[in-house]
Amino acid sequence: MTMNRGDARRREHVLAAALPVFATFGYRKTSMDAVAQAADISRPGLYFFFAGKEELFRETMRQALDQAMGDVRAALATDDDIQARLVSALDAFLGRYVGTHINEGVDTLVQHGTAGLNDMYDNYRAAFLSALAQAVAASGPLTGAVTPHEIAEVLHAAATGWKHRVTDRAEFVDRLTTAVRVAMRP
Repeated sequence: MTMNRGDARRREHVLAAALPVFATFGYRKTSMDAVAQAADISRPGLYFFFAGKEELFRETMRQALDQAMGDVRAALATDDDIQARLVSALDAFLGRYVGTHINEGVDTLVQHGTAGLNDMYDNYRAAFLSALAQAVAASGPLTGAVTPHEIAEVLHAAATGWKHRVTDRAEFVDRLTTAVRVAMRP
């Protein structure tokens, strides 16, 4: 199917509207009707873009993860110091829904391979860890016997744990700042 720009924008809008619906109700309990209503589109219009719920779900998750990785790359490409870039990248990948009502739902959806995601989240996670490790490696020599990849993994683990324990995104970023400062200390 060839889409014009209006159709492509509408499709992106549907995917953005679908994420909170899937996060709120889970894959099994989300209906195409609920997504159509959230996207302000007819059910037949929804089927114009997606053959079924599984395709809609996969594309919704892919769009969310693509956006997160785009924000990660942008954060790591700034002229800020390495600590600020790492905090921004961690927040972009793991913190975007912290403090919202859909945080737990999104986390469950992307990390547990629901409905045929197969290795999608694992592949994005690996790309994220690689981007962090490359930024750490490019920042200069490290102290001790720790590798850039080990630093990336520890920061990811800390951020993953904190995103479920803090009450808002500002607190999440504060915790990230501390973790990065400790991990990157000279």
